Amino acid sequence: MPLVNDPSELNERITFNAKKTVKVNGIATTQNVAVATVWAKVITQKLSDRMANIGNEVVNTTSFVIREQQDFEIDNKMTVSWGDDSYQIKDITPDTTKKEWKVIICEVVTA
Repeated sequence: MPLVNDPSELNERITFNAKKTVKVNGIATTQNVAVATVWAKVITQKLSDRMANIGNEVVNTTSFVIREQQDFEIDNKMTVSWGDDSYQIKDITPDTTKKEWKVIICEVVTA
């Protein structure tokens, strides 16, 4: 089964953020700065998967499927914003066969 059957399944806007040092009132601080906003298909874990993974590191992951070709580089130091939540990138899985989609596996950041 393909990750995306039709490009219209990429129906959510997500934003990739990178930590940058900026000066605020002359004081250097580190902030998340938006790098790019793209369309994505969001795949959340089923409740049964969450229950099965309790005690593992993959308790609350969300996967974002985006187009493989982007105008910017994505790395694990970035975060993803979707809705009101922020996500830490845990893994980036490229499409090695068709080179069409990239899966960004993330975990929600708790405040």
